[in-house]
Amino acid sequence: MKSSNRGSNIKVGPLVKTFLEAHPAFVPNPIGDWKELVGEQVARYTSPRSLKDKVLVIAVHDSVWKHHLEQLKEVLTDKINDKRPECIVDRIVVKVAELPASAPILNRAHKDLEKIKAKRYSTRRKSKSPTRKLTLEEQSLIKSLPDPDLRKLGAKLFKRIPEGN
Repeated sequence: MKSSNRGSNIKVGPLVKTFLEAHPAFVPNPIGDWKELVGEQVARYTSPRSLKDKVLVIAVHDSVWKHHLEQLKEVLTDKINDKRPECIVDRIVVKVAELPASAPILNRAHKDLEKIKAKRYSTRRKSKSPTRKLTLEEQSLIKSLPDPDLRKLGAKLFKRIPEGN
């Protein structure tokens, strides 16, 4: 009997990626929405740049905003870590820099998700071992069998036996 799945391919990568994206460890921005965290006016002139080893780097428009955020470091750290099972920010570094056009992805693990590519796993069976021609003696033995299904099965089995056995 032939298998209905013969030759079909299953893509595993996208399925795994979907499950991982839902996991909290792979959230693109673990500190949450920046506008909600600091307010709309502050968010207009500041942006989180990176989060690595519990150090949050924030880019600001100019030195006035840098001074303003330097004063709010402790409050901001407490606000980010509030209601979390473990501390995600220990220290904040504020730098005057060009602000990115869109919010960057702070979680390095989320960036790794983008590297997952679809891999195809074939469900096709491996090729069968080589067959040989039946000897005259084997052919006559198979012809002597009364049942046609038994003759087919006998021929297949004889063809799989290596020569010399």
